[in-house]
Amino acid sequence: MPEVACTVNNCKYWTQNNLCTAKQIIVQNDAQGGGISPNASLQNLAATPANSIDDTCCQTFKPANG
Repeated sequence: MPEVACTVNNCKYWTQNNLCTAKQIIVQNDAQGGGISPNASLQNLAATPANSIDDTCCQTFKPANG
């Protein structure tokens, strides 16, 4: 699987350097637009914690401590 960048640092699948370690990833359209340039270096962006799957555009999200 190719590397997938993710800044949701409280997700079970998040690891250092903003990488996702999930074996399968489900992504849907981000109706909010995200506000991140496609040319942004994701490794340098601030963390973006989420409280639930509803706070993300990634349907793979699971809380790291839950």
